[in-house]
Amino acid sequence: MKRMSLGVAWMALSFFAFVELLLAMPVAWWLYASLVPLFAFGLHEKAPLREQRGGMKHFGVVVALMATLHFVPWTSRKPFLRDLDRIQPGMTETDVRRIMGRYIEGTGWPAMPEEGTGTLTDLGSGETHRAGTSTNGQLVLRESLVFRHTKESPFESDWGIVKMTGGRVTGVSFSPD
Repeated sequence: MKRMSLGVAWMALSFFAFVELLLAMPVAWWLYASLVPLFAFGLHEKAPLREQRGGMKHFGVVVALMATLHFVPWTSRKPFLRDLDRIQPGMTETDVRRIMGRYIEGTGWPAMPEEGTGTLTDLGSGETHRAGTSTNGQLVLRESLVFRHTKESPFESDWGIVKMTGGRVTGVSFSPD
């Protein structure tokens, strides 16, 4: 049973590392926390405490590894998503700009060639947005604020989309590059 607990915990931690480091998507803190009891159970020995130093050291290393994976901003996407997650329905545009002020505002895409109006569908979520053209010729999503965390590849089209109605936030979504 202990080996199975350790096996499951290591597989989950390996998957979390893959998601954090290769997919550049943050893993929720509570998912890491759910692994702590699995590792504790798997590394616990039925022996006096002083004889368990090896297991305790391994446990400390694993917890430090999980903390490192969770807290280190491996890319600019991680702090961006954390800030985007702070935006709640009912907030004002001023509140949103205070939270997202250090990021790039706008889609970064050139406007549509015709009249600059139409709809844009997010292929990942299926969500549709009314599109238009800004004064500088950039594509805009009407009734929404769009923020980006970088102009550099591969994340230059990561969009944090904040839907607004009547000056208040009605929804928040993330459209990955």
